[in-house]
Amino acid sequence: MVPITRRELVKAWGELRQASKAVNRVNPHRLLLFYAAECGLKAIYLRENNSDVLDETTAGLKNHDLNQVMDKLRMGKEYRLPLSLSLPELRSPGNTQPRKCGSGSLNQVWRYGSKCEIPADDEQLEATLEKVNDWIAGEIR
Repeated sequence: MVPITRRELVKAWGELRQASKAVNRVNPHRLLLFYAAECGLKAIYLRENNSDVLDETTAGLKNHDLNQVMDKLRMGKEYRLPLSLSLPELRSPGNTQPRKCGSGSLNQVWRYGSKCEIPADDEQLEATLEKVNDWIAGEIR
């Protein structure tokens, strides 16, 4: 892990959040929205733990599981991403198989061009991430 300062995380949060704004979001915008939330949450976590650097010694913040960071920050359940996400079936000649993943893999879903389906589709996930980013905006300093 590359050591990153809290100041860099705060700056990245603002830039990513701004870049994610689009009237018609597609996966690249969603991915930026996800990473904005990740940067903002980790910046607040560092502040709450009197730390200025995110690095290998920062306990439990090495992955992309936003729920884990939100739990550490004691955020309410209304901000949590679903534990399980459904993707379109994987279709190959003569075979289909369902695909599911955890919310900690949401960045991969959007990065690699897939989408999430009901009960938590992309639009619902965007709304949740917007709510998280609004919370961050009220907390970040």
